[in-house]
Amino acid sequence: MSRHMAPVMLGLTAFPLAAIGIAAYLVMSAGPQLMAVAGAILVLSCCLLLAVTIAVVKLSRHESWLWSQQESLRGLSRKTDEALARISDVEQQAAVATDVAAIAADISALRRELLDGPSPQPSVRAHAGAAPLAAELKKADKAAELKKADKAAEQLTLLLEPVVDLSTGATSHYRAMVGLGDGSGAMVNHDDLMQKADQGGMRAALDLRMVKMVAPVLRRLRSRNPGLRVFVPVGRATLASRDEASRLLALLQRDSDVAQGMVFEFAQQDLGALDAAGIDNLARLARAGATLALREVYLGGLDLTALRQLGVRFLSFPPHAVDAGSGPSATWNEFARQARGLQMQIIVGDVKTPQQASAVSRFARFGHGPFFAPPRKVRPDAGIAPAAARHANVA
Repeated sequence: MSRHMAPVMLGLTAFPLAAIGIAAYLVMSAGPQLMAVAGAILVLSCCLLLAVTIAVVKLSRHESWLWSQQESLRGLSRKTDEALARISDVEQQAAVATDVAAIAADISALRRELLDGPSPQPSVRAHAGAAPLAAELKKADKAAELKKADKAAEQLTLLLEPVVDLSTGATSHYRAMVGLGDGSGAMVNHDDLMQKADQGGMRAALDLRMVKMVAPVLRRLRSRNPGLRVFVPVGRATLASRDEASRLLALLQRDSDVAQGMVFEFAQQDLGALDAAGIDNLARLARAGATLALREVYLGGLDLTALRQLGVRFLSFPPHAVDAGSGPSATWNEFARQARGLQMQIIVGDVKTPQQASAVSRFARFGHGPFFAPPRKVRPDAGIAPAAARHANVA
């Protein structure tokens, strides 16, 4: 029986009990002359009490039935929620399934491009006759032609985005980007390619490939402008792994003449996710001569002194972080003052409009984005001549 019905039933029970008490009092005190009245009261009281008891029993059974129905409804509700969740998962999988083939093809092409292994060569074994050897050579030639066709159809393309000195409007540095061409003119852009490489566990290999592509181009650019730098993005997978960081260091040692022109940029979110080993890898890169840059910076919880000691020399912000339209805040002004005091350069990226360019030029040293210039494709043979000359001098 529910709590709000208990007082009602208790009140209904009190009346017949009181009547029974009154009937008993009349029998004891009034004598035989009121015996009929007392009997009538007693019978009515007992009938009323019986009716109340029956009502209580029926109400209790009804409440028990209602409670069981509520439990059933709750069970159905849970099953309905589970069914809706499964339907949502199926719909999501169906939506993703349309891109699975394209993503798999891109990752497969990227894997083939990043592999540095030698071309397949026929394995020559002793044969009883010339026919088996000819068949094996023909098979090897076909495999080599297929691999050559794949590389011609799908290959990584290096792009350089100008980083402009906001005070002069001249290009001071470049940002390295890569795209994956499919041979038909279409290209997977840099951001999508990086996302797919992260998802496919190939980001470290792609970072190393970018460094290999940038080194000869940077050598040629610095032969004309020794102060020029190229910003090369590196992912969390590269920085968090000691083995991958060691491979990156090996490339810097191999191209030590351009190591100081490399600026490895990484997101502040990735920095916060690195453990002690990852921070040590950053310090190793700085000791090897590479400069570090922190991109996608947000002011909260940023220790500039610690970053300066780690080797960070550039801080890159989106335009809205510098000036959202109402002018810089006191926090931003203090941050910019402290950064200048530590000789850390401020960059604003993804500048798209003249208004943004005008606003950020008052607070930042460098800028890049569609407003200044789009990324430019680099020819595959760019930097070959200076590299060949360097090797000739060494020889």
